[in-house]
Amino acid sequence: MNTQKPTAVKTRRCLKKVSASISLAILTLGFTLLGFLTLLNSNREDTINSLPFEKCFAMAGSSISIVLGIAFLVAASIYWSRYSRAID
Repeated sequence: MNTQKPTAVKTRRCLKKVSASISLAILTLGFTLLGFLTLLNSNREDTINSLPFEKCFAMAGSSISIVLGIAFLVAASIYWSRYSRAID
């Protein structure tokens, strides 16, 4: 038997939704910033002496990281749009 109060259940659901939203926002920011920092770091002058495939791998990794950040942003926007409809 579930003997919890309705307000406790609503509070728990709200807390889960807020924590999921915060997690998606942190993942979006983390992957995007990681990608941009790698991209900016690979264009420095001291990397001219490095091997060409190292720069290519850095560009590929930063591009993938930025794409993952965008994917998490899309997932977060879909989650937030469904969450706002659930509240109404």
